[in-house]
Amino acid sequence: MRVRSGIFMAGLVLLSIACAEGVTLEEAWKMALKNHLTLEQQAVVLQRLEEELEVQKAGSLPRFGAMASYGYVSEVPEITLPFVPAGGAPAQLQAGTHNRYEAALTVEQPVFTGFRTRELVGVAREQVKAQGEQRAALREQVLLGVGRVYYQVQLTRLQQETLAQAIGRAEDHLKRVRNFYEAEQATAFDTLEVANRKLELVAQYRRLEHTEDLLRDRLAYAMNVADPPEVPALHPEEVDLTLVPLEGFRQQAGENRPELKELGFLREAQVYRVRAQASALKPQVYATAAYHYGRPGVNAFEDQWMGYASVGLSVRWTVWDWRQDRRRVKQAELEGRRLDLVRQQRALDVRQEVAEAYRTLEMVRDQIVLQRQLVGQERERYRITRDQYVAGQATSVDLSDAEKTLVAAEVTLQSEYVQWLQSQLQLNYAAGVLGSMVEGE
Repeated sequence: MRVRSGIFMAGLVLLSIACAEGVTLEEAWKMALKNHLTLEQQAVVLQRLEEELEVQKAGSLPRFGAMASYGYVSEVPEITLPFVPAGGAPAQLQAGTHNRYEAALTVEQPVFTGFRTRELVGVAREQVKAQGEQRAALREQVLLGVGRVYYQVQLTRLQQETLAQAIGRAEDHLKRVRNFYEAEQATAFDTLEVANRKLELVAQYRRLEHTEDLLRDRLAYAMNVADPPEVPALHPEEVDLTLVPLEGFRQQAGENRPELKELGFLREAQVYRVRAQASALKPQVYATAAYHYGRPGVNAFEDQWMGYASVGLSVRWTVWDWRQDRRRVKQAELEGRRLDLVRQQRALDVRQEVAEAYRTLEMVRDQIVLQRQLVGQERERYRITRDQYVAGQATSVDLSDAEKTLVAAEVTLQSEYVQWLQSQLQLNYAAGVLGSMVEGE
């Protein structure tokens, strides 16, 4: 047992050394943002939408084209001249040839499309903005997830340290009770009870070691790195319990929450989409021009190559289509109304998220203040009970109970500190400012 106690104390020292250096939370965040594959997918989607914006912008520019054709006609129209040459039969004149060749350069320019191109550019532009906010929302979720796991790893480290100290106290207790037993001042039951208590603490310590390994693997997965990172020790005494007023967080959420911004951009895109659909109700005017080079050319009576130009103006206007275009406009308007309702509901949800996270922080802060007092009292209780036990004024069971309640109080306080830090993350996430905590991003 002495060897085991030495191993645990050595382990505690090594644990403190390992925790002295490691990946900070900000470094973990940066690595996660750099390596997260879903964020890269969102970046690709954003690039695709940016390309779509350029496509729509080009819709108002002229289109140039080229064409070439060959055709064979089995019958060629003939014209009989109204006069008969002297001494001959009535003359026949062919209008065209059997073989026809043509090449042309064309240009088409939209003149008026009911402002459809302008509205489609607006749709694409707002979709780019919305996708940017969707990526920002995913980024916030990544930061929140990494932060939660990071603090859980630190919690297991804190609890391992507490249990290692408890194991050392249990070892000292076991030495004393064995001495008392050898002096016939304690029973075998007392020795067994303390040994069982120490074994229970060892089992909890081992469980925490495995839990830490699991959490570090989970953190490595969230960061998309091969090796589980080392995490420095958490110093609860350095945790700041200051809490600013709730209204400030609510205002930040309304201004910064990416989901609300995304819905705003989607709603604006829908406004442009309604106008684009309404453009189908207006006439569409296009101008065309072309330069042709063919055989025969405009003179069908001459079988020779000829170049010529042509220009034209076309108007297309759907007079009646059984209200299909108008119903499409109505559908787009209804979708806009739906987005309004979604954004209103999302704003209420965000407001509630902020309130719940804030109230949780208030509760945890009060619990920390009370738990600190309880830990201080339990430490004093353990000291008094230990002194009484050494003086023969308390039983071994009394000392074990005092030690057990002390460990429980310390573990609970550590959990409260980590819950405070995780609740802070949740509040900053709800307010949409978690990403601003990462420098250089």
